[in-house]
Amino acid sequence: MDNKERVFSIDEIYEKVWRESSYNSENTIAVHIRGMREKIEINPKDPKYLKVVWRIGYKIEK
Repeated sequence: MDNKERVFSIDEIYEKVWRESSYNSENTIAVHIRGMREKIEINPKDPKYLKVVWRIGYKIEK
């Protein structure tokens, strides 16, 4: 994976996924991240792969 450990900002995620430059709520991203965690994490409440970087965005670990 080329972007392992790279932090993706909320804006970057929104632009890449929805192809729009603005969003109504950061909660939109959080809801989708939660859904992805429920599918890939052993314990979604203590994620090992899809991590939040406080006030910046998200990154993929391991």
